[in-house]
This record gives sequence, C-alpha cells and structure tokens, in this order.
Amino acid sequence: MSNQSGSTPPAPPSSTQELIESIYRIALEPQTYDSFMGHWDEFILEQVSKLTALQADSTARDDTVNETEISKHFAIAMQLLEQAGRPDLRTQNISPHKRLPQLVFNSSGALVWHNNAAADAFDVRLGATLDCFDIPPPQQAEIQALFKGKTASSVVIARLPTLKKGKPLPMAFKLTNASAHERLFLASEVRQTWPEQMGRLLAGGFGLSPSEVQICAQLVAGHTAVDIARDRSTALGTVRTQIKKILQKTDTTGQVDLVNLLHATIQIAQQHEIKSPPSAKIPDRVHNIALPDRNMPVETFGDPLGMPVIFFHGMLDGNGISQRLRNLLDENSFHLICPVRPSFGTAPPDETGPVATAPARLARDIKTLMERMGIKQALFLGHMAGSVYAMHAAASLGKRVCGILSVAGGAPLVSTSQFATMSPRQRVVGLTARYTPRLLPFIIRAGINQLDNAGERQFMQSLYQTSPIDMRVANDPETTQILYGGYHFTIAQGHRAFEIDSYHVVRDWTSIAMQSNQPVELLHGMHDPVVSYSSIQAYHRQLGDRARLTGLPDSGQLILYQNPEEVIAALIRLRNA
Repeated sequence: MSNQSGSTPPAPPSSTQELIESIYRIALEPQTYDSFMGHWDEFILEQVSKLTALQADSTARDDTVNETEISKHFAIAMQLLEQAGRPDLRTQNISPHKRLPQLVFNSSGALVWHNNAAADAFDVRLGATLDCFDIPPPQQAEIQALFKGKTASSVVIARLPTLKKGKPLPMAFKLTNASAHERLFLASEVRQTWPEQMGRLLAGGFGLSPSEVQICAQLVAGHTAVDIARDRSTALGTVRTQIKKILQKTDTTGQVDLVNLLHATIQIAQQHEIKSPPSAKIPDRVHNIALPDRNMPVETFGDPLGMPVIFFHGMLDGNGISQRLRNLLDENSFHLICPVRPSFGTAPPDETGPVATAPARLARDIKTLMERMGIKQALFLGHMAGSVYAMHAAASLGKRVCGILSVAGGAPLVSTSQFATMSPRQRVVGLTARYTPRLLPFIIRAGINQLDNAGERQFMQSLYQTSPIDMRVANDPETTQILYGGYHFTIAQGHRAFEIDSYHVVRDWTSIAMQSNQPVELLHGMHDPVVSYSSIQAYHRQLGDRARLTGLPDSGQLILYQNPEEVIAALIRLRNA
C-alpha cells in the first residue's frame, strides 16, 4: 500500500530496542521471562560472534563481551525487581503449587526436617524439639500419645504459634512412611488447597476467565472483596462487579452458595489428581554439622549402616530423590548423605572467600562432615553441576574417596561449539555467565520472579523444550514435584547460589579433575540438552583409563529420576573396584 501522505513510515524497532523494552517489561510482568530470554539470546549470540571474530584477527585475550550499551537498562530493571521485593509466602493466594509449611518429627519429638515455608512461618532450627513450640498442654499431650502409639487416632491437629506472633497455624500431625528405619511424623498446615485442574474445570464448565478463576481461589481461601481488591491493586467496585459476573456464570445465589460449589468442585478435582508420594521428599534424617563459621544441614537417605555415598546436588535439582531410588539404596546397602551447599535451601552462605574458591571451600566442609559423622571412606556422587564440586573435593581428600560417580554431570564448558549444542535456556545462561558475568544476577533474578509467581511449569518447559525425552520424565507427577522443589530450593535465599554455580560450570576445571586418581564412572544421557555426549566423550578421554563412560541411548539429562537402576549399578561397580 502506498503512503498517501508521502511521509516516511517509521522504521521497525531494532533487535536492541526490542531487548531493552523486554528488560523493563519483565520487571513488571513475570510471565514475559521467556520472551525476554529469547531477545537476550539473540543479542548475546551476536556479540559473542563479534568477539570470536575479533580474537581471530588480533592478539586479544579478553573473553568478555562489551555490554555497556545495555548494562544501564539491566541495572535500572534490577532496581525495580528489588524494590518490588519477593512475595511473602504467608500472604500469597492459593496456587496449584502451594508451598505449605511442613515439619517432620521422630517419635522422640525431635525435629528432623522442615521445608523453607516452615522456616518462614516458625522459629525453627535443626536440633529443635516439639517442646520448643508453645503448644497448649492438652494438644501437646495428644501429639505425644500419637508419637508413642498410645492413641487410636491417626491424626492430631494442633495450633502452632508463628514467628511473626500472628494467628497460630493449625497443623495436622500424622505418621508417614517416609523412613524404613524410624517412625517419622509429618506435620502439615491445615489449609484448603487449589488443585491444578480447577482452572480447566471452572473455565470449561462455567466459562470463567483466568482472572475470575483467581478470584474464586481467593474466596475459597477466605479472602473478602476488600482483601482481593488490595491484593490485586484493583478498585473495590471492580472486584464486586467481577464477583457478580462469577455468580451469574455459575448460577449461584450468593458467595456462600458459590464457595460451596467451589468446594464440591475441588473434591472432584482432587479425586482425579495424582499426588506424588511425600516420602520421596522427606529424608530419613537431617544432621546439623557445625562448621567453624556456620552450620551445614545434611539430609540422609537409605541404609545408615551401608556404604556412605556423599551426594553433591546440582544447580537446580536439590536433594530430592524418587521413591524408586530410595528403595534401591536400602536394597543395595548404600547410605546417601546429602549436604546442602551454602546459600541453597536453609544453608547459610559461606562468606569466607570469593566466588572462585567456592569449590575448594566446600571440599573443606566435606572433610569436616566426614570427621563429624565418623566416615573413614566414601563414594562421591556428583549430580549435574554438583560434579564440579565432587571433583574438587575428591582432589582434596585423596584416599578417603573410594570413587566418583558423575550423573548427567559436567565436562568443562568453555567453547562456543559446546554452547551451540545447548537448549536455548541453558545456552543463554551459560553464555551470560561466561561472557557478560556482570549481567548474570539480573538474568537469574528475573527467573526467580517467574518462579515466585507460580511459573514453575513454564520454567520447566523452557528448560527441556528441545529434549522430548526429558520432558516426558519431567511430566511424571513425582518427578515434577521433585523438580519444582529443586527450583525453590535453589532460589530460597535469592540469586547467589545459582550465580556461584553458573560461574564454575563455564570455567575450565580439567586440571582439578586430573589431580585425583580415584576410579570415575560417567553416567550420561546421549540426548542431554545441556552437556552434549560428544563433550563427555572428550572429557572421558582426558581422564584416561581410570574412567568408565556409560552412555544411555534413550535418556537426556534427568537420568537420576529416569534410570535409578543405572545409578545404583554404577555405585556397585565403584564399591567393588
């Protein structure tokens, strides 16, 4: 079509302009994270290409990209994110992936595990007991009777005072089958949950919009129209109008009638909801290892008299394991010992040195752990990015380490060809960590914002969008919950844990691996979307005769959950070496 006015049409926005716009948008709209990452991926690939050409034509040694043009925009958007803060889980609306406080006690009343939501709600520390909670004497007596098996009741409800001295939370105590070695009791907050299928059921059955579904969730949670208006930063009249539309669409006579309908729908959704076994999340025991400058939580699974296996968790996985792996540990006499690395979960940060020395400092912590737990020798299992730390610790501890198993673990990621084979999400994080490390905190903080706003499934799908095998594994209900738990385990204290790990996985740590001489098992999926199988083959050749590579032809990155039998088989080979 011709331009009738004769004026020149505006030029389309450049890729840099689109990137800048997406930087600011994500600070306000968490759901646009994937769009932003697409723009940033395009930008950094172009800049790395220019850097590679520059290095080829000169003696330049610098391996960082000049990001001055856009760094100021990242800084401003980061300020916006920090000013907005992270949501208080205690005041959040019901979501499909709610994180309710959970505590686990043994029959003696000792607290052996708690999740991050419980740490936010209560003044709890490892080593606490039931007596530390100000529970009314009649309810405490009921709980003690439950613990000792002297009551016919299978569940006891007690109100526990919260850290902020607000309204006590009702907690249901009941026996769990989490451990084959000890009677453990799970205490969970008593609160109506919102099944993941509710949105689909309400949209399909009554034509409710996503906004109306969210209002229904808030009404079920006991929120008033005033509460909803405040939470949504919306006028009270607007919320009342929306509620009237919901009543019309559902043919209910009032809010009481509507809530009754919603509760009935929740029961239907729950009947068809597949729930993951809670026992896969709860360790047999949690130790609190005293280090010179802080404490380190250590979760354990499996046979306490079996061969010690020290587990080094990765960047996003946490210490959650499947029920299948848990059973195999018991059957094959392995004791999985899982330290929580600094800044992950509830573990305090290690502020005694720079980022570059984090693996060496963790090796020192592992030495202390082995001394305090009376472990003379152990196998090391490095999962994903945890393999970097396992190799550092093995080099430091020498003969106290019988062997090293790397599961979906690393080869050093240092070349552009290695980054090119990664799935888009992992590639853009890796390139940022390698070439524009100053901007990495914003990339991570923006991802945290997505997770804080119930974006776990979107986050997971972006990680495995190019790996159909991993996506099938991730969609298993038990694995989904383990992965979601791992994401929140990583970001519990902010972006620092992810930032430190990102720094190390894109550095050349081959020399550290060569300082140890223990036998090594490399267990790797041939369709791994992060570390290509060819990279692992090259790393295997560098390790020489002491290493054995097992490639799994029908697996990607999630082999710990898909192939636990292969993991155990590799541990048995190392134990027998």
